[in-house]
Order: sequence, then structure tokens, then C-alpha cells
Amino acid sequence: MTFAARLRTAALLLAAAPGFAQEPAPTPTPAPPSFPSDVDLVTVDVVVTDRKGKPVEGLTRDMFEIKEDGKVQTLASFEAVRMPDTSAPPPPRRPVSDNLAAEAEGRTGRTFVVVFDDIHLTPHQAHRAKKAVAEFLQKGTREGDRVVLVSTGGDAWWATRMKRGADELVALLKRLDGRSLPQSGIDRVSEWEAMRIHVYNDAQVMDRVARRFEQYGVAGSAQLGDRSRTDNMYAGEGDPYVRARASEVYWQSSTKNRLTLEVLKRILQSMAGVKGRKSLILVSEGFIYDPNLDEFKDTIQQSRRSNMAIYFLDTRGLGGLSAYFGAEFGPALPEQDLAFAFSESFEASEGAESLAIDSGGFSVRNTNDLAAGIQRIADDSRVYYLLGYNPTNTARDGRFRKIEVKALQKGLKVRARKGYYAPLDGVAKGDKKVEGNDPAIQQALDSPFESGAIPIRMTSYVFDETLLGKATTIVATDVDIRDFAFREEEGRLVNALEFLLIVAHRESGEYFRYDQKIEFKLQPETKARIDEAWFPIVREFELAPGGYQAKIVVRDQNSREIGSLIHEFDVPALDGLRTSTIVLSDTLQPQPEGSTALPRPTVLARRDLSAGMIYAQYDVYGAGKDPQTNMPKVRAGYEIRKADGTRVAKFEPSEIMATSLGRLSRLVGTPLDNADPGDYEFVLELIDDATGKTLQVVEPFTLVEKKE
Repeated sequence: MTFAARLRTAALLLAAAPGFAQEPAPTPTPAPPSFPSDVDLVTVDVVVTDRKGKPVEGLTRDMFEIKEDGKVQTLASFEAVRMPDTSAPPPPRRPVSDNLAAEAEGRTGRTFVVVFDDIHLTPHQAHRAKKAVAEFLQKGTREGDRVVLVSTGGDAWWATRMKRGADELVALLKRLDGRSLPQSGIDRVSEWEAMRIHVYNDAQVMDRVARRFEQYGVAGSAQLGDRSRTDNMYAGEGDPYVRARASEVYWQSSTKNRLTLEVLKRILQSMAGVKGRKSLILVSEGFIYDPNLDEFKDTIQQSRRSNMAIYFLDTRGLGGLSAYFGAEFGPALPEQDLAFAFSESFEASEGAESLAIDSGGFSVRNTNDLAAGIQRIADDSRVYYLLGYNPTNTARDGRFRKIEVKALQKGLKVRARKGYYAPLDGVAKGDKKVEGNDPAIQQALDSPFESGAIPIRMTSYVFDETLLGKATTIVATDVDIRDFAFREEEGRLVNALEFLLIVAHRESGEYFRYDQKIEFKLQPETKARIDEAWFPIVREFELAPGGYQAKIVVRDQNSREIGSLIHEFDVPALDGLRTSTIVLSDTLQPQPEGSTALPRPTVLARRDLSAGMIYAQYDVYGAGKDPQTNMPKVRAGYEIRKADGTRVAKFEPSEIMATSLGRLSRLVGTPLDNADPGDYEFVLELIDDATGKTLQVVEPFTLVEKKE
């Protein structure tokens, strides 16, 4: 049995009880009044610009007036926010991720969610849009910004910190493309026309389309002259071919619009409760406004609850003449239909523009300089004001309250959300549970932020290629259950741990999902042992080379507390001389009684090791073969040194004895009883005598005092 196989066998023994319970989260209890988290305190992000559209700084609370439903409100809190020109970079990526600093982070910086609406982008426009977004990622963001890149077609949902993650987002952006194919046939019907005909039975629009079809000679449509002689046949229903074509276009349009709006709603839900300036940038050619789609209302409602502005970046650029003026359509349009041709561009994007206006954002349109447009959006988040007030209307009826913010200084323009929905005891108005999805778990999964309510740590181990082009990869997680709300039943401590784990491939968009519910009925001494080491969750995947992002969401079933963590890692190319991820551990796996097998180190989701014997296990792959023996011949040595380079231990290279199948594996142990606590590195040196190649692998760890 190979080392990776033995690890897999051991890992499977660490967890049990399949079946992920999905229950709606209860309504949270309102917190005592405090700014800005109090549920009764309404906070409004306000952007103030001058006549040239530049953000205005230096305003004070007495320069604002705020009204709710026409009644002046008293400001309870005021904060002027100006993002500094520079900020400390996020910490470098570590082999072990944790969420211990998630709450201390405060979430007070800027968050940008770039929605690449590939469903509503043609391939040509998508290419222009990608260039603008890439420039924004590289030049428009600053250190510490949170950026999420989402595609409405489902190929991307990636969150990272800038500037560290800029290259990752640009690489992901390159593989996105437009999926929309424009109508170019002579039987073209715009999506707005299709809605007016199919939903509203608009006779004027039907006649207009029929005239156009007649002008272009569309086969199957009735001639106007014939229709005038057969009014009884159509009985006011219009040309059957026009109606059929409109129905086809409308259903295609509404399907695409629903997909885009559902993605927007999910994003907005995930940002509820997040502090700081939040901006959703919709990169799209736009879509019609269809009031019959509940998704429009739901998206606007959620943007107001989340206090998040939507910005529409219209990728169509400078508006030219309508397609109907091109030679491809043949004869000129009838004179009475020329006005429609000029208004078509606005109608085609009215839905996207309405979302921007109603949420407190704006649209960037009629410009070919998309990079400058998206930079305007970034600048909008650099200077803003937070106004807080306790509404005079205290009714918890869930109704919409209109907000008006005015700057008392002349010549200033104010942008803020148009209103909010009052609290409602019970389920919030407009919230709909999607069948099969737990809304609380889904919201935590979609959020670009981690939650430290339940401490978690995670790491990953990559081993040999098992399937064609894929490597066995173990994602190991530890969950701190010390503060779980266990209840006592018959001398045992009872609770359950629910978790959802997603592992997504950056280059392909492929993702893997695993959810489970683990029931606990623990004796007190068992609970004490788990409290000390944390509860392990170890899952195995077969992953292709590339960059990955793993996200886990865990929940205490009794208290309903939720914690989450994001871990980024790479699966290297599976060629050439390489090693498995080095397993560093301070404990060995328990051996069955009477076993003669060599002990193996325990797979850990931590790198803080107790002073004493430190074990390291690794496999070697891709080594050449000795011409005489047809077997690999590899020497390995290692040293342990402090972070400052001071050597603590060194072992000269010696040959790794291959198995009969040519496998190379080694377990070493080094006593570090007298070493000082602190940061260290395990440095492995490999020499392939068959090819002359060498390899160095560095694995960091932290030494802590030995527990008594």
C-alpha cells in the first residue's frame, strides 16, 4: 500500500455520519443599540460629487439633511470616510489558513464584486470588457481591497485580496468569454418588442414588426394587404408568425434575465451585514426592464437591505446607428418606424440601468473608454460618508421606506440608496428559500469574507498522479468545537456539526462539493481530547494541476452559529522530479495491536508542532532510472533551520531504497526537545543520480512548547 493510500485509509476513519441537514436559520434577536450594527439604526452610504463628477471631501454632519418618507430625521451618527492612498499588503499565503483574525479584520475596507455578465455579452464585446476589467484589477484597486469575480454563466466565483490576488483574477478573466449571439436575420425581433407583444399584446408593436417583416420579405409572415382583407381570421390577434417569433424571443430573453438577476441577488444577500463601502460592478451589454419578473423586485430589495450600490458598465461603447440602418437588412425601414430604431439601444439596457439608479450607483455608457469608466466607479468608493439615524417610524411592518439625502451646500450632487425595507418580525419580506438550499449556509458560502464565529484551520496535501492528469489531494480541516452548545443527555454530550466544503479550480471553473452532518454523542473525556486537538475533517479529491480555492462553512446545530474559511493552494504540474507535500507531524498514527508495519505520521491541519520528536514523511516522483538496474536512484538529505537561517540540525544525503515497484518513500524523525519555540523550516534536498537533477523543497512550521 502506498503512503498516499495509507493516509487515505487513516483519513476515512476520522469522520462519519453522512447526510447534511438543511434547516432555515431562525430569526436573529435584535442587538442592543450601537452604531453601526444596531438593527433599528438605519445607515446610508452617501457619495457627494461636484459639477465635474469628482468626489467631495471635508463635509460635516450639519451639511446634510436626510428624510424618510418626506419627514426630516435626526442624524445619530456621522462618519466621513476617505480611503488612504496606501495600505499594508495582506499577509503572504501560508500553507495553513485559519479564520482566527476574521472578526478582527473588521471588514471596513472596500469590497468590489465584478459581475462578468457573459450571458448578456457577445464574444466581441466580452473581449473589450475583459481588457477594461483587467486594467481595473491591476491599476484601479489598492492594497487590502477585497475583489470578487463572478460570471453569470457559472464559470467563475473567485474571491481574493488585492494586490496579492490580482494575477489570479486576471488569469481567470482570460478564460471567460461572451455567450450571447446577436440576432442578425431578417426576422429579428428585439427583446423589448418580444415582451410588448407576448406579455402585453401590444397591437402597435405587432403592426410595426409585421411591417418590417413585410418590408424585408420574411417568409411565413402575412402581407399587410392580405391581413386587411382577413380581419376575421386574425380576430385582433395579429400575425401568427409575428406572435410565434415574439414568444420564442421573449422566453429566451426572460430565461437569460432570470439567470443574471439570480446571481446578482445571491451576491447582494452574501454582503448583508458587511461593513465598509461595497460596490457591485455589472459588466454587461444590458438587458430589458421586465416588471413581470419577480427577480427584478427581489434584486432591488436585496440591494437596499445590503446597502450595496450597483454600477452598470455598458460594454457597447459609443452608440451608433441601429442595426436596421445597415445594408444587411435590405430596404429602409418604413418612415413611421424610424423612431423605434433610435430608441432600441436604450430599451435594450433599461433593466440594467434601473438597477444602478435604484441602488445608489450609476451607469457608464456611451463611451469607448471602458477602463476610464470603471475607474470612475473605483473613485466613487474612495470618499464617502456614513449617515446613521433612528427612524421616527418604529413600526416593524416590513414596508418600504423612502430615503432622501440632500447636501445643503449648493452645486453638489448626492448619490445614495433610495430607501430600505423596515424590519419584519418573522421571515423578511421578499425572502424566498430556494428548494434544497439552506439560505444561511448559502449566504456564508457566497460571501467573500470569512466568519470567525467558529475557529477553523485548513491545509492541503498533494500526492502522486492516480488518474490521467490528476493527483490525489487531501484537504484537511480542524474545527474548534470547545464553545459548541452541547446539551447533556444520559451522561453524554449531544450536538451535531454541519459542514459544506467546496473546492474550485481557477483555470477551468470545475468545482467539487461535499456536505455532511456529523452527530456527536460524546463522553466528557472524549470531548476533552477533541477540545485539545480540535475536530478533524479530512476529504480526498482527484485534482488536475492548477490553482484552487477551498471554502468550508461549518455550523453548530444547537446554537446555529456559523464559521467559514477560505484556503488557496496549488496542484503542481505532474511531470519531472517532484515530491508529495511533506507531511510534518508531532504524533504518529496509532497502530493496531500486533501490527508489524512501520508507524506513519498523523496528517495534521496545522503547522504548530510541539517540541520533541518531529516527523517528516514524503514520496518522490518522476525520478529517472539507472540504466543498469532500471530502477530509480535518488539520494535525499535535509536540514532544519530557524526562520533567520540559523541551522538547528542537518543530515547528509543518503540513498532512498526503492520498493520492488520502484516507489520512493521516506520517513524521518528529528528530536527538537531543546530547540527554542519559534518559526522554523524543514529543507529537503533531493539528488537524482540517474539524471543529475536536483530539487529543494521548503516546508515551514512553528515549534511550540511541549505540552505536559
